[in-house]
Amino acid sequence: MKNIVLIGLSGSGKTTIGERAAKAAGLGFFDMDSEIESTASMSIRNIFAKFGEEKFRDLETEMAKEAARLKKTVISTGGGAVLRAENRKTLGENALVVFLDRPPEQIAETLDSRNRPLLAEDSDRIFLLDRERRPLYEAYADVSLPCANGLDEALACLIALIRSEYPGEGFALIGDPVAHSMSPLIHDAVFDSIGESRRYGNIHVRKGTLGEFVPKLRASGLGGINVTIPHKMDIIPFLDEIEEEARLCGAVNTVVVRGGRLHGYNTDMGGLLQALRGKGHAYQGRRVVLLGAGGASAGIALKTAEERAEKLVMLCRRPEEAEKLLRGVQAAFPLDAEALEMTPENLAAAAAGADVLINATPLGMHGIQAEHESFAFLKRLPAGALVCDLIYNPARTRLLREAEALGLATLNGMGMLLYQALLADERFLGRTLDKPALCRVVIDSLDLQAYGV
Repeated sequence: MKNIVLIGLSGSGKTTIGERAAKAAGLGFFDMDSEIESTASMSIRNIFAKFGEEKFRDLETEMAKEAARLKKTVISTGGGAVLRAENRKTLGENALVVFLDRPPEQIAETLDSRNRPLLAEDSDRIFLLDRERRPLYEAYADVSLPCANGLDEALACLIALIRSEYPGEGFALIGDPVAHSMSPLIHDAVFDSIGESRRYGNIHVRKGTLGEFVPKLRASGLGGINVTIPHKMDIIPFLDEIEEEARLCGAVNTVVVRGGRLHGYNTDMGGLLQALRGKGHAYQGRRVVLLGAGGASAGIALKTAEERAEKLVMLCRRPEEAEKLLRGVQAAFPLDAEALEMTPENLAAAAAGADVLINATPLGMHGIQAEHESFAFLKRLPAGALVCDLIYNPARTRLLREAEALGLATLNGMGMLLYQALLADERFLGRTLDKPALCRVVIDSLDLQAYGV
């Protein structure tokens, strides 16, 4: 029954985005400034002119109390509502507080300051207000939602966030971070195509907080979740049952909830294999180089063994983790494999004999500052080798661009994302889906042709 409280500078889009998001999610909408004007029978500008700012703040505090009595409502606050600790406490008691972080320079370009008393004489004052209030916004907010890329993108993120707070009997992705994920768009496109009424959202579950989240999941009414970094391995102790393939690789990306019990699966490995086959590649008889030893790598390593790869070389910062993973895989399937530290020398040596090179690290991902130290190892790959990057944002990482410049075949992570989602939906819904056809539906409906799927 929680509310969604929007805070941020005047002109950040709280009313515009909030009203549209509330409508899309079937929630109520309450604009505090509009309600103050209605109660006082005068504009905010006239309230300031006739009674002064302090009187307006008193009215704002009374309206905050009214707003806090609401349930399942998106509440748009005034830019200065956070100035009083009383307002922050009142509004935050039964709410998720979201800071719409729109850059002040963008606001200054588009702001209509006629009914914004603090900006009426000087619209550039927005920069001063940003410096004064930003620490309060950031400290008070449960979630900061960047709005620099336009209000439409911010609206989509807010809708996904709201759906995660009011999931009903739908599905969701958990991770940290998670707001950037395209999963809700993909799954909802599939559901729309097959006539499934349930929806899919994102839920931000911070690293180390699974123990707090899992009891809520069991009682939430959600039919299942997908799991992304950093939880694919950490989720396992909380599961009631786990599919043998997921147990062997030590990573789970799909959890089905049945009667409060959690059943774990791994669809990553099958998703990547289907994406590779769609481009005429496979593991059987191939020499595979795998960068990284996280949850995705675990599934890929198992699949290379199942598919009888000729050899697997794993490279990561802590090779002892890869060695442990490989021992588990080799206990189930025969596999010629070794784990090496990810150094330029080891990368070059491994690449020299590779048919398929897969990056399963976050290096090169949008929002991640770290990058591969050098791409010289790509020059050691045979002419017919495939370079696959599990990252899909951006569609062409620097790794793929450098490989393309050398004339190598490349594949980004979008195909894996689509196919693992479809495999997960089969688990969620308990039915077989026409995956190639639905993959094409998603590509067309979301205009994903640029990803080369």
